[in-house]
Amino acid sequence: MIPGLLMIVGAYAICAAVIHVLHACSRRRKERETYQLVVITRDSAAKIEWYLYSYLFVSWLRGRQTAIAVFDDGSKDDTAAIVRKVELERPNVKLYESTEGLDRFLEEHESQPLLVLHLYRMDLSPKRPLHQWL
Repeated sequence: MIPGLLMIVGAYAICAAVIHVLHACSRRRKERETYQLVVITRDSAAKIEWYLYSYLFVSWLRGRQTAIAVFDDGSKDDTAAIVRKVELERPNVKLYESTEGLDRFLEEHESQPLLVLHLYRMDLSPKRPLHQWL
């Protein structure tokens, strides 16, 4: 009877320890800083979706919290519609219809790790692989 009781108490102690470790890990994850990607687009419908999903995937693999702000600089194609679709699926993606608030946005987030990407200036095969952006 005593060995059975010790096994129950031991199993309870192990479960309690595992729960405390998981809670501490989740708290650290919430306290981590958010990486901010600012994408400036203009007629970038051909590549915007791929860049957004790729960046989100690489961030997820590295375990980093990421927020993406897309500033559209007067696109005449479906760039804004594509970003709106991604914005509905991913709460950490935000579309700004113009670049008017860009300077204010950069000032507000200057304390966070920040990457500004002028997507319309890049060709279809960027010189810097995506996994090096983070």
